[in-house]
Amino acid sequence: MDTFSEMEGKHFKIVERAGSKRLMVFLAGTDKTDGKFDFWHVANAQASHLLFFNNGRNEWYQQGIPGFGDSHEGTVEKLKSLVQYLQVDEVFFVGVSMGGYGAVLYGAALDAKVLAFGYDTKLKIKGSRSQKRMPKNVPLAFPDLRPVIEASKVEVLQIAGECDSLDLLAAAHIQDMKQVKTITLTGVGHGGAPFIKDHYGLSEFITLWADGQPLPDIIESGASVTNGPLVRALYKTYLAFQEKDWSKVELEAAIALELDPRHEYSNYLLGTSLLEVKRIAEAQAPLLMSVGSAPHYMGARYRLGRALMLNKRHSYAKVHFMAYLKRNPAAHTVLMMLSDIYAREGDLQRARQYLLDALEHGGNAEKIEPRLARLAA
Repeated sequence: MDTFSEMEGKHFKIVERAGSKRLMVFLAGTDKTDGKFDFWHVANAQASHLLFFNNGRNEWYQQGIPGFGDSHEGTVEKLKSLVQYLQVDEVFFVGVSMGGYGAVLYGAALDAKVLAFGYDTKLKIKGSRSQKRMPKNVPLAFPDLRPVIEASKVEVLQIAGECDSLDLLAAAHIQDMKQVKTITLTGVGHGGAPFIKDHYGLSEFITLWADGQPLPDIIESGASVTNGPLVRALYKTYLAFQEKDWSKVELEAAIALELDPRHEYSNYLLGTSLLEVKRIAEAQAPLLMSVGSAPHYMGARYRLGRALMLNKRHSYAKVHFMAYLKRNPAAHTVLMMLSDIYAREGDLQRARQYLLDALEHGGNAEKIEPRLARLAA
């Protein structure tokens, strides 16, 4: 049997906990190698044995873990040997984005419990992260997680943001399966794990999930994932948005809004596209609807502030820019826009301070210094 206590590499790390009967495996997302792992602090708050994985290249865990198993089959066998070595009764897999895919893939192989945030369930669909980020020479050994889940006893809790149409579409692909439970988060994009961390405590959430205890009442939960036509309409709107086909965004968003007039993401995409084509006055209504539906949706707050500013409704714009800064204090673009507003209102001292703050937080000096010069003139 392997001497796991002596094993460590750039793509995996084992942390043993004396007396534990659990193993938690945390899988990293894209662009992690050389000993870099996701969930490090969150994982170390758990009392379980820990195993950290990263995939090296962005292979979506199709070919195993370099140095640990060196193939999918080898990695699965090594995981099973580790379970025997540690003499654990329960195994859990946790991952985000590409790591979420790997969590389901390996969790199914071990009939384990899986917590997966914002991830592809079918690889390389149009516009997806796996299509954009996976090297073209990586063979797709497991292109679709649905048959993988069907052939196992895995239990999956997946969490997706309703403001990321790719993650919503991926969640919808398997949400009807008996082994899968789905939570979607309104006003949240690809950052489901950070959102849970900020609002409910990610370490605490993982502990409750692993213990089988009731999870927090997430008041931001949505229900769009069960509405197939809406999910597809949001995806088509997103694709048009990515192609900067603003007239098509308007057409596709109209279909999505017919299905759910209040949905914050379709309203956001429509309002932003109207801003892009300088239909400033028209952009306000959908962006107001987006923020009204999900006040915690900071992307919509930013765009609404911009629309209000362009419509010279400065006092209203400040409300949304200030709300944005509470969540993102280093947002130098917002700091610059607040400076512009205060300058127009004649408060030159505040205008100058916001510019200095923007410069401190990495704002473009070529844009900021002329503004400072004008204020000093």
